[in-house]
Amino acid sequence: MDGKIRNIIFDWSGTLVDDLPAVLAATNYVFEQCGVEKMSLEKFRAEFCLPFKHFYDRFVPGVPLAELERRFHGHFRHEQEAVAALPQAREFLLFCRERRVRTFVLSTVHQDYFALQAEAFGLDGLIERAYVGIWDKRAKIAEVLSDNKLDKRETLFVGDMQHDIETAKHGGIHSCGVLTGYNRLEQLRASQPEVIVEHLGQLREMLEGHEFQLPAGRPAPEKGVPPGP
Repeated sequence: MDGKIRNIIFDWSGTLVDDLPAVLAATNYVFEQCGVEKMSLEKFRAEFCLPFKHFYDRFVPGVPLAELERRFHGHFRHEQEAVAALPQAREFLLFCRERRVRTFVLSTVHQDYFALQAEAFGLDGLIERAYVGIWDKRAKIAEVLSDNKLDKRETLFVGDMQHDIETAKHGGIHSCGVLTGYNRLEQLRASQPEVIVEHLGQLREMLEGHEFQLPAGRPAPEKGVPPGP
């Protein structure tokens, strides 16, 4: 094999779709209902993690997860107008289709929201297969690779959170952190992906410029600073 990227697995929230304002609003509603102080955007980005049970256990311990989920989704469904496709998301998926790169989604997003958003933003016909409602992506990545007969050496996971990078490493595939979502640069650097990009447009330029191979040296955004310590 020539090591070219022929398959890309995307996270959804923060990678293809911007739902951060809606998620923060629904989370703060849950906190308010539980008598917990609301979070600012910066604090939420610093504290939120996946699997999200760990996040809830830290801030609202003792409340059954089913109850937290009921309250969250009860509010989140009313926040859908705040959700938007990220710039260049559709263009990147079209680029993948033109170059015969297979595309998949592996995400915690609920099936109902995924279907609604994918159709609304014109992304549904550009994704070969979606695995959604997955609490721990690390437990699913092997199945995704096996189901679709994906060569690990040719497969890239693109996500905006440390959990996405951990999932890629757990599956033995390539990893790319993108700075359009939940985790900040220093958080993604700590998880040491092979590549960090500002947005999907930058990833497209990188793939085209290196004949669909990831460049050596794990460049960080713009300045070429390695993401690792």
